[in-house]
Amino acid sequence: MHARAGIIAASLIGLLAISGCAGGASASPDSPSTELVFATPPGTDDPEEQAIMGDLSAMVGQATGRTVENLQPADYLGVVEAVRNGSVDVAVLSQFSAALAYKTDSVDPLLVWGASTEPASFCLTRTDSGVNTLDDVKGRQVAFVDPGSTTGYFMPKSLLAKSGLVDGTDYKSTFAGNHDAAVMAMVNGSVDVACTARQLYPTFVEKGVFTEQDVRVIAKSDPIPVGISIVVRKGLDEAARTSLKDKLPAVMAANEKLAKTFGLKGEPTKDPEFSTYAPLVDVAQSVGVDLEDLR
Repeated sequence: MHARAGIIAASLIGLLAISGCAGGASASPDSPSTELVFATPPGTDDPEEQAIMGDLSAMVGQATGRTVENLQPADYLGVVEAVRNGSVDVAVLSQFSAALAYKTDSVDPLLVWGASTEPASFCLTRTDSGVNTLDDVKGRQVAFVDPGSTTGYFMPKSLLAKSGLVDGTDYKSTFAGNHDAAVMAMVNGSVDVACTARQLYPTFVEKGVFTEQDVRVIAKSDPIPVGISIVVRKGLDEAARTSLKDKLPAVMAANEKLAKTFGLKGEPTKDPEFSTYAPLVDVAQSVGVDLEDLR
């Protein structure tokens, strides 16, 4: 994973600044702060998606009755680290980030939604690239999103592995940093293939990033075996935990755009056991990744 060290280093540098300004997360459980620090993972630069993240931040405040400061660390693993080191009180985590955080005892998961039945990821190429099927990926350059991204790394890499393609042997890969950057690298010809979240495909078309005539979907991954998670830092006061578990699911489900973006299905499981995330560990192992190596 040749780009991982640089991404994690950049994340940790950013978190030094976060820990210096996020006063809400430092309160003890015996004296709960009136402010919560809430973090979301990086997604795209699309203003509508950013507005949805802002809406979710407001919902955390609505559920708990507290002021909320919203932060977005530089990458997926940065969100995990921010919760682990106490810089962030509450976070929404992608599936593999949540599995990593739970396995390494870095967070307390409060809520996890059920699995989707839709493909998690699309692998895209330009129609003039000469790549028509996964077999044509051999000898090519693939852009993934981030080492902690479920739809932009783990699920599509598992898809390639199931087709007998080994990273570093059959193809070369790079981490673009976010979904926009991965897709733009493909559109601009910097890479041959970009793997991104399935639900972002229509957004890219709608925003004019590419047309359906110019880009080909060469493969679709399996569905993710578990949904997104809401997690909190260890030591967060019980009043906030209870309010989030009891009130947040309903207000999230009531927001149609947010529910669609996060693929919310039915009622979430409260205080999930690690067994809920075990299928994700199996996927990670299928591509030769131990989640603990991502710390």
